[in-house]
Amino acid sequence: MLYGNLDDAQKKNVSKALVWGTWLLFAPVFFFALYYGALAVREWKNIGDERKFQITATGEGSVFLKPDIATVSLSVRTQAVSLADATTENNEKSNKVVEFLKAKGVEEKDIKTIGYNVNPQYLYDNRPCPLTYSPDGAAFPCPPQRPPRIASYEVTNSLQVKVRNLNNIGAILDGATGAGANEVNGPSFSIDDETKVTEEARALAIDNAKENAKKVAAKLGVRLGRIVGFSESGNGPYPVYMEAFGKGAAATMDVAAPSVPSIQPGENEVKVTVSVFYEVRQ
Repeated sequence: MLYGNLDDAQKKNVSKALVWGTWLLFAPVFFFALYYGALAVREWKNIGDERKFQITATGEGSVFLKPDIATVSLSVRTQAVSLADATTENNEKSNKVVEFLKAKGVEEKDIKTIGYNVNPQYLYDNRPCPLTYSPDGAAFPCPPQRPPRIASYEVTNSLQVKVRNLNNIGAILDGATGAGANEVNGPSFSIDDETKVTEEARALAIDNAKENAKKVAAKLGVRLGRIVGFSESGNGPYPVYMEAFGKGAAATMDVAAPSVPSIQPGENEVKVTVSVFYEVRQ
């Protein structure tokens, strides 16, 4: 028997111990069941919220602004039979280019070396091999080709230059080539601080998305509820060239080229695209 020969007080104590033991044994199971049950209910509610009818409206905003920085890549490429001669010539011309840029007001922080390359130029054995035969008709093998040998060396020093005074860009390009730069890439025009103009484009895009959402809701015969999502993409800037920018080689092929190139920066378009997600009220 469970109680045996225990008196009433002892039986009561044993009963209490059994109750507490049972509670301590099953309490963790109870609390775990309660916790995971609450999670399941919340997850089910979230799934229900996600299945609510929504309207997604897309809007675009663009702001046009004249760029204030031009970036150009200038390279000095030299070639000589000896590496020492190619390096010396390249260093002299590169130093002249840098001196010229500083004299034109380009700050040292805006002149950056983006590449210094030394490449040997090989001469290969390209002798033809006429196929000849012996009197018995056997073909003579071609003589072995000589291994390639280094004929000269090519040294290239490349600079990335930011020009903040766009009125000087034509003179800088012309003067840099005169100082020794024989490869020019650019210019590319940009806006130094895009924060403010991006905010303006974003505000226009959001207003455009709201108007589009209202039109869609009116067509569907529903009302817009609260905003439940937002995304943004496509921040530019994108160059928009002015007509004068094309008045270069194609327009002047039959006339003498000007001593200083005419460079037109045009405008940059900062474009923002947003998507706004609305709940729908019936």
